[in-house]
Amino acid sequence: MKRWIFLVVVICAGLAIFVAFAKDQLFTVVDIQTKDFTLPLLGGGEVRLSQYRGRPIVLTFFTPSCSHCWSEAPVLEAMYRKYKDRGLVVLGVGYIGGSTEEALKHFVEENGLTYPVAIDTQKTQVVKLYDVSWVPHNVFFNRRGNIVREERREISEADFEAYLKEIL
Repeated sequence: MKRWIFLVVVICAGLAIFVAFAKDQLFTVVDIQTKDFTLPLLGGGEVRLSQYRGRPIVLTFFTPSCSHCWSEAPVLEAMYRKYKDRGLVVLGVGYIGGSTEEALKHFVEENGLTYPVAIDTQKTQVVKLYDVSWVPHNVFFNRRGNIVREERREISEADFEAYLKEIL
């Protein structure tokens, strides 16, 4: 009888330790799967968000007519260039619901953006999937594919540096 009690205690303790250390992997919904999308890229081809799973991602929503987006774009480009060798992915999503693809191209060219930029329209509406009501809107994914931060404002370089530490 004492053996059975001891065995049950050992099993329960082991299970408790396992759950304590593995709960993130066991019970966390992976946001990159539930909020996955495929969109056309500005230069041609397509991009699927989940193709970047396993890498830190900044998903940045903008419109060509947004003055704060114009101010933030060079900061994002600098962060991308600085951290891309550490695996950072910056994926721009230009919403052209009230604009044109030409305006989006102009935005990308004028800001010298080298990270991929996808095109969201009134038809595809990825902005609704992410509840984008204000731009710029930045979503930070960790390497596990979970959203760790969302910012609905223009972000300074210092804030980007701090936020990237959470996902790199």
